[in-house]
Amino acid sequence: MSKSDEELMRDFQIGNETSFVTLYERYKLAIYRFLYRKLGHQARAEDLTQEVFVALVEHRKEWRQESSFKTYLYRIAHNRAISEMRRSEYKVMVEADNEANTEKVAKVATPNTSPSASVEQKQLQVKVQQALTMLDKEYREPIVLREYEDLSYEEISLILEIPVGTVKSRIFRGKVELKRLLEPMLTTTSDQVLKPPNIGSPPKISGNMRT
Repeated sequence: MSKSDEELMRDFQIGNETSFVTLYERYKLAIYRFLYRKLGHQARAEDLTQEVFVALVEHRKEWRQESSFKTYLYRIAHNRAISEMRRSEYKVMVEADNEANTEKVAKVATPNTSPSASVEQKQLQVKVQQALTMLDKEYREPIVLREYEDLSYEEISLILEIPVGTVKSRIFRGKVELKRLLEPMLTTTSDQVLKPPNIGSPPKISGNMRT
């Protein structure tokens, strides 16, 4: 029987590096998807995924299980993404991407995506991602956390530090806006599928670990 996230994190806190690797493999793609959908830029999502797990290593002693490990990890990712979006370099980078790709938007692979999925399904996924990048960030993030990462309203509330009622309201309003953005896109046919994320190996653990 595999250990829970919380058991693995406790083991890691007392020096078991193998537990960290297990957590990394368990969550690296989920964190990447979350960051990509939030930022709309593959390379930075890959880099920030590594940074999230580096932060987890550096601050491993700070986790006190006041919330689930999953909530704690997504909170780190959320904070990293917010910092990234405030950088002027990020705005220029995204604008350059938009100019280069025009109507073409990269599709992020999801756990529910089958290699045999129809062309129509794949094209729809691309268009949904494009619409997500156009959605106001206050609506985009709770939708991604709820619909793609399958977090509860309570977990999203903790990650975003907003009331549960606000989470539900933003998801509802975001879906209405997302539908409006998608309608004109469904008649277009220009798509681009990006290669799988180059997340790589777990970041190296620096510093002395007590065993």
